[in-house]
Amino acid sequence: MAIQRMMQGLNFLGGKTPSHLGVPLLLVGLLGFSPWVCATGLERILAVADGGATDLALRLLVKYEPPAEDQENWMQWEKERFAILAQKQQWGAIAKRVDNLPPGLPQPFVRWALAEAVNAQLSAEEGAAARKYLRRLIWETKPESMDFAKWRRLVIRSYLLDNDIADAHMALLRYKQDYRVDNDAWRLLHAKVLLRARRNKAAFDVLHDAQSTEGKILRLLAGLRSGIYKAPAVKAAGLTLAQTTSRKPKLQREAWALVAEAASQAGDDIYRVIGLERAMTLSSDASGRERVIVLKSDDLWQAYEWLAESLGNRLALLVGNDKAWVEQAQYYESEEKAYARAFYAFLSRRGSEAQVRLDAHTRLADSLYAEGRGEVVRSLYTRSKQFGSIGAIPVTVRYRLADAALQRRDIHLAARLLKGLDKAPPGEDPDEWSLRQARVLIYAGEFKAGALRLSQILDNKRSLDPAFASRYLQVVFDLQAVDRHPEAYALLDSVFALVDKAQQRREILFWMADSKNAIGEFQMAGELYLRSASYGNARGADPWGQTARFHAAEALGEAGLVADARDVYRKLLEHTTDQRRRALLERNIEQLWLREKQSMPR
Repeated sequence: MAIQRMMQGLNFLGGKTPSHLGVPLLLVGLLGFSPWVCATGLERILAVADGGATDLALRLLVKYEPPAEDQENWMQWEKERFAILAQKQQWGAIAKRVDNLPPGLPQPFVRWALAEAVNAQLSAEEGAAARKYLRRLIWETKPESMDFAKWRRLVIRSYLLDNDIADAHMALLRYKQDYRVDNDAWRLLHAKVLLRARRNKAAFDVLHDAQSTEGKILRLLAGLRSGIYKAPAVKAAGLTLAQTTSRKPKLQREAWALVAEAASQAGDDIYRVIGLERAMTLSSDASGRERVIVLKSDDLWQAYEWLAESLGNRLALLVGNDKAWVEQAQYYESEEKAYARAFYAFLSRRGSEAQVRLDAHTRLADSLYAEGRGEVVRSLYTRSKQFGSIGAIPVTVRYRLADAALQRRDIHLAARLLKGLDKAPPGEDPDEWSLRQARVLIYAGEFKAGALRLSQILDNKRSLDPAFASRYLQVVFDLQAVDRHPEAYALLDSVFALVDKAQQRREILFWMADSKNAIGEFQMAGELYLRSASYGNARGADPWGQTARFHAAEALGEAGLVADARDVYRKLLEHTTDQRRRALLERNIEQLWLREKQSMPR
């Protein structure tokens, strides 16, 4: 409705828009006003998705998809919908579509959809949910089919996701008995189950002739855990594999995790730290329930502490002499950065003064970020038992984490980190910081908190700089975009009193009117539109004034003030020569007559 109203105003002005409207005509067309999309060609919607507007593509799919009775076309559209949902990682939405498939679809399509649901649930690391669809696939697939064997392998994988090692092992034994397989992919899966079941020697035997890089890593791990291989030798082999897998991040992550575990067994504190840091740097792709080598942030905190204590003992540093520890950490910063980080981690927990502990947290985070290890910072501070809540994370680190989250477009994490951080970090303008905080909160759906933050910015203000006011208004528009019009109106009213520029006040009146109109207070909306039309421009005959008067007439008509609405339209007609605009005004006047006749008693 809001876009329709705005487009009427745009048509009346011949395509000109007020400076803050900024409605792209192409977008308006895509939302249903252009003949471009009225054709139901699927390729046009896919072009929208390929261009990055996947939410819009999904809306268009819903609007223009063929009926389910037209099975051939409907199935084609549904496959594209699944592809877009998978691209957006909306795994639950895929499963929901499969649960609500229309009856009577061809069995090949149903099996395809069930397989998509399985992949979606496995991607979401929901093993039990995946097995719900796998049971149907297994029931409907002939045992001699290659797909039947595939579904049974995925059942094993689903049990691993749920950490149900006993059932995974039982399913694996039955599979081996039925198929007598002996290929590399099978051996890898078999070895993973055995390693998770702590049957390390058996896993080592299964991988006796492994040729793949992953197979070599798992065999080294099985040999290490079973005592067949010595820890220093495994560490050395792991380092070699870490170098050769530099273009394969997932495998390199496993190689560095192997180095860390071998170094831990060997009592090699520095390589345990290095291995954990580098493996955790490469761990952002998934939480990794299927992984055999599980990394925990508290393992790295412990590794830092052990390394620092070892070095401290060697250097005869006394716990409590914070100055000496800080000086030694700063000495290491130029060359041995991992040593410096170990000292800072030690001081962050064992420093005798609160400021020393806070500074140590800051320096630890700064050092990791400087080396491109932001994922390690996130793991250390958001997944560690020593920080039971976001509020327990040191403030300086929260600022850094929030900035990093914003750069990754992780709005929800950024909002959680920023909530409650009302004081700007050193070197930042407090108002700009609060404005950014408010916008992030609104984007994350924390509308009430975002509006409160915007209100707090205006506390004790006597005026607003015009440039800052413009930036402030953009965030208020975000509130209007999510229909938080009462809060937006109150904020706009406050800003109106704090700015001096007539043009800015004129625009604010227009947006105040829009909020009143959106919540059904049409009389007030009409008044505000009319004030906007003439504010700083007595005649209000310029494009802005005409647009405001047009919306005023609409609002007055909705308020039942039909005569006033008609008079406003007539005044617009007096200053309009364009035939298309005159036709629009005359049609609206006619509609007012009809409305007036309808309301008259008979």
